[in-house]
Amino acid sequence: MTNPVKKINMLDAVKLFFKNYFNFRGRASRSEYWWFLLAYFIVAFIIAFIEGLLIPNLAIGQSGPASNLLTLALFIGQLSLTARRLQDRGHTGWWQLAYFIPLIPLIYFAFLFILTEDQAHLISAGLVSVLWIIILITFIVVLCLPPKEDENKWGRNPLLPETSLTDQIPD
Repeated sequence: MTNPVKKINMLDAVKLFFKNYFNFRGRASRSEYWWFLLAYFIVAFIIAFIEGLLIPNLAIGQSGPASNLLTLALFIGQLSLTARRLQDRGHTGWWQLAYFIPLIPLIYFAFLFILTEDQAHLISAGLVSVLWIIILITFIVVLCLPPKEDENKWGRNPLLPETSLTDQIPD
């Protein structure tokens, strides 16, 4: 008897996101991660479009209060979802802190450039920005890859069906 692999759609992914908002343990499948991210970008785009119509002085690339509130409200959930996705690949969820680390020297060099107008600080900020982009691309690639194994130290693959004792008894 073969068990089919579970399928996750966008609605299921959003439900799982809010159900596991503070859950940093376990695993999240690729479909759960990317369906939620797509739903988030659709909602964020709609909110930004409405803000652009309602707030006349809002510049392109600037976010309004509703966009900021959405980002703030979903921040912890996105951290937990990304941690669970990394754990599905076999990596610890703490690795996502890697894309926050280059922000510290980037802000530092940008601040020094503003104060001193020394081109060396601008070049340093540019090099740190390139490093940050490389880290982000690496994370996108890792988050796109399938899980390495059906079960790892963070649990069983969430797309595999539950097994019971009757499934383990041979015919």
